[in-house]
Amino acid sequence: MRFTALVKKYSPLFIGVLLILILILYQKFHQKEEIAPVAYVEAETKIETETSPETETETETETTIPETETTETETIPETSEPPESVLIEDVPYYSQEDLLPTGCEIVSAKMLLDYYTGKDSDIEDIIDLLNCQFPQEINDRVCAPHPENAFIGNPLNDSGFGCFAPIIVKALNRLLPKNYKAEDISGEELSEIAETYLPKGQPVLVWATICMWNTSVTDGWYILDTRGNPTNIWYDWYVNEHCMVLVGYDETKYYFNDPYGSNGLIAFNRKTVEDRYEKIGKYAAVVVPKPKTKSPKG
Repeated sequence: MRFTALVKKYSPLFIGVLLILILILYQKFHQKEEIAPVAYVEAETKIETETSPETETETETETTIPETETTETETIPETSEPPESVLIEDVPYYSQEDLLPTGCEIVSAKMLLDYYTGKDSDIEDIIDLLNCQFPQEINDRVCAPHPENAFIGNPLNDSGFGCFAPIIVKALNRLLPKNYKAEDISGEELSEIAETYLPKGQPVLVWATICMWNTSVTDGWYILDTRGNPTNIWYDWYVNEHCMVLVGYDETKYYFNDPYGSNGLIAFNRKTVEDRYEKIGKYAAVVVPKPKTKSPKG
């Protein structure tokens, strides 16, 4: 009874206190709900600020990569391997058939000359520059110049022997345009010659044998020096000596403009050509542009 009387007496106060507590708790809970999103947004802003430099760094790195690749690409031509196959198609072709039976060197030189001049050169002009000489008997010895210094025999008939790169180079340098020069590149490996000059569009005179037939010594003479005096130096002449214009190659073959028998453009096995080239003496010649010279300051 006393408990009930107390409840009735103090219930309004108890209820008031209870409502105040509920109100206080509600306000605190409501404030937490409002503060939490603000803190989350600030956190997001901070994260974006902290990560943005990394994003910029990545962007800068990606920008510099193409520059490095471009530099490497630009240097590739200086160090790149030669192409696997080349064919120069616009070298003029002439046959020695019924023209110069033993003058393959002269006809091949004309192909090269016309390639660079764009004209139909007079073949007589080349012959006149080759110091043609027949073997002659001196003191019971058959003597003649070295084929490097003269055409031995007569290219107009079957009695001719031939000549080699040095005398052909001299003749070409008298007939080529002023901005070109012929060079004697004898002694170099044929594969290196092909891969050096043909990709640049520069055909090469190469000495090997007719149709890549085998060769052997059939004739010879004592060498005359440059003054025409006989020496004790004996020279062996190899049969089937032949000059052609090298215009192409691939992995297994070399391609030539061959003046013999109207062969035209013809292919021969690389190893066979290299063998014949070496046996004949590794003679070769090429025409290249003259280096540009700076005019003197005046």
